[in-house]
Amino acid sequence: MNLYVSKKQDYFSAVRYEILDLIPKFSRRVLEVGCGSGQTLEMIKNKKLCSETVGIELFEEAADAARCRVDVIHCLDIEKDQLPETIGKFDLILLLDVLEHLVDPWTILKKITDLYLSEGGKIIVSLPNAQHFSLVFPLLFGSFRYTDKGILDKTHLRFFTKSSSTDLLTGALLKIETMKPTSLDIHLNSGKLNAITFGIFANLLTSQYVYLASK
Repeated sequence: MNLYVSKKQDYFSAVRYEILDLIPKFSRRVLEVGCGSGQTLEMIKNKKLCSETVGIELFEEAADAARCRVDVIHCLDIEKDQLPETIGKFDLILLLDVLEHLVDPWTILKKITDLYLSEGGKIIVSLPNAQHFSLVFPLLFGSFRYTDKGILDKTHLRFFTKSSSTDLLTGALLKIETMKPTSLDIHLNSGKLNAITFGIFANLLTSQYVYLASK
C-alpha cells in the first residue's frame, strides 16, 4: 500500500480516451474497478453512453474525489472485501490497468464476470505488455529495474504478454471480440515501423493491449 503514496495525482485522474471506440453505444449500468477519481466514468456518462455509473476504488482520497463525478462509489479492496449484496449486475465493466496490480487476477476476473456482468454484457480490460522492447532489451543485459510508472511500475505484481493476457480473459469464459494494441512511444512512429517491417516487431512496440470481451 505504501508504494502508492508517492504516486502523482494524474495516476488516479487520467481519462482513458483510448477505450472510446470500444464502448458500446449504450450500456444502462457501467462499473469501473479502480476508477481513481472518476474521470473516465464521468466522460462515459457525459457522452450519454450509459444511465448509471458505479465505481470501486481502493484509496479513500481518490474515492472522495470521485463522488462528485460518479453516481455510486464503493471504497474497498476488490481482493479482500465483499461487495454490497445490492450492487447488482452491469452491462459494461471496466478493468483498466487494474489486474496487473492484483495478487490473483485470474480469480478476480472470473468472479467479476460470474457475479456482476450481465448475460451478454461487455467488459473492457487493458494490460501492459511485458514483451515491450523497454523491458525485453534490458533483460538481455541482465537488467530488470522497477520504475515509478509504466510497464515496470513498482506496484505491478503480475506481468502479461499478448498470449497470456488472452488466456486470462478466456480463462474467465469471456469471448474476446476486439483486441487493440496501443503504444505510448509516439516518437517511434510505431505504425510506420510496423508497416515497414510487416508487423514482425509489433509485439515489441506495443505498450499495452486493450480488450473488448463479452459474457
